[in-house]
Amino acid sequence: MRARNSPTGIAVVVALICPSLAGAEPIRIATWNLFNLHHVEGEPLRPSAPARTPDDYQVLRRYVDRLDAHIVALQEVNGPKAARKVFPEGEYQLFFSGRYLDDVATGRESDRIYTGFAVRRGVFDAVSKRDYEALSVLTRESGRPTRWGTDLLAEKDGKRLRLLSVHLKSSCHEGELVAPSDDACDTLGRQREPLEAWIDARAGEDIPFIVLGDFNRRFDVRGAEDHLWGEIDDGFPNGLNLWRLPFGRESDCWRDTPNHYPQPIDFLVFDQRSWARVDRGSFRELDYDEADRDADRRLPSDHCPLVVEIDL
Repeated sequence: MRARNSPTGIAVVVALICPSLAGAEPIRIATWNLFNLHHVEGEPLRPSAPARTPDDYQVLRRYVDRLDAHIVALQEVNGPKAARKVFPEGEYQLFFSGRYLDDVATGRESDRIYTGFAVRRGVFDAVSKRDYEALSVLTRESGRPTRWGTDLLAEKDGKRLRLLSVHLKSSCHEGELVAPSDDACDTLGRQREPLEAWIDARAGEDIPFIVLGDFNRRFDVRGAEDHLWGEIDDGFPNGLNLWRLPFGRESDCWRDTPNHYPQPIDFLVFDQRSWARVDRGSFRELDYDEADRDADRRLPSDHCPLVVEIDL
């Protein structure tokens, strides 16, 4: 990563003050792509998306309970109304990309899915959110913008952790980004610089950080030679190194079904400060019970949540 000034595109701050819990309980951090989650029952969010039934939302709520996370980075959700169908008001505070309100206010054409966070109430002393608009680049063919990142700062007992929920351009899981041959790879390639800029800026702060979400990239295929991973984890500035989970292991999500993809594209990426606090043995991918799977509609989701414990 090349050193540069702090990235632009930061806006909208929301603060939450809650009483903190006593004790030194580890914080469970998760990421979950919820596959075109719409707040309108019976109406598909996009042409390729499934329409949800009340039972579908109920199944997702069961997995929220099973995940039992304190912070969940969200992707592919149609804003806070949709997330609220799954994360109860009394238990979770929602922080969503400001692009949701911007789209509602302007009627701008987008893919109608947003990044965000669900944060367990009563765990943190303060939580603040800001948008990272720089991750939004225009696809050259359609002119449609990609998703903003959602930047979250969680504070507890005088300690802080910064997180960035991302959902990068799809359909270029292994393709060339340096000399891209199609629009998807061109778009993802142009997202590398703002992602690197956010990481560079955070490396200069005295706060550990995690970038988590749907990278839409099979990092394990090329490893350090991957055009995206190699860009963000090149040892600069100041000897910065990154670690990721999962690493070198196949995904079990939807195993033994046509919806199983062995190479993961969802990750939690840690700087050295946050990595030192991770309980690596606690990492898990929460697959769906066979009774809850609807293979034709790819529900509960075509992605499985990932969760790990970290000490603040």
